[in-house]
Amino acid sequence: MSPKVLARVLYNTFNLPVESPISLHRAILENYSRFRLIDESYPALIPSLNSSVKGILVGNLSKEQVSRLDEFEGDEYERRTVIVTIEDTGEAVNAQCYIWVDDLKRLSDADWDFEEFMQNRFKQWIEKEMEEIDGSKP
Repeated sequence: MSPKVLARVLYNTFNLPVESPISLHRAILENYSRFRLIDESYPALIPSLNSSVKGILVGNLSKEQVSRLDEFEGDEYERRTVIVTIEDTGEAVNAQCYIWVDDLKRLSDADWDFEEFMQNRFKQWIEKEMEEIDGSKP
């Protein structure tokens, strides 16, 4: 999850507060693949042998913040315990991850591309979210 999306879900802003205890680390999840969903801008993560997904490990979340993430992800996903490897240290750690449990027919054949999302879809998402926050556009 992008730090800007995370900030929106947890703090109703688009930047994590400086005083936030949340930690962010680049991590790799083995034996999973991330796919684009048909007609959606968000991805689906599913088990897939001999594949891996790069992402962000988020630490130091409160129970309330985890509940907010659960609500944001909705019933299309299930939070499960997985093992991820922190890129900087090579350390393997237990983590919670949102795994797609909805209809697999909604998956496209294409991988979901974070950079493509940030370049082509993130601005639209932010504009929609800003209107929900205060009726304005960034």
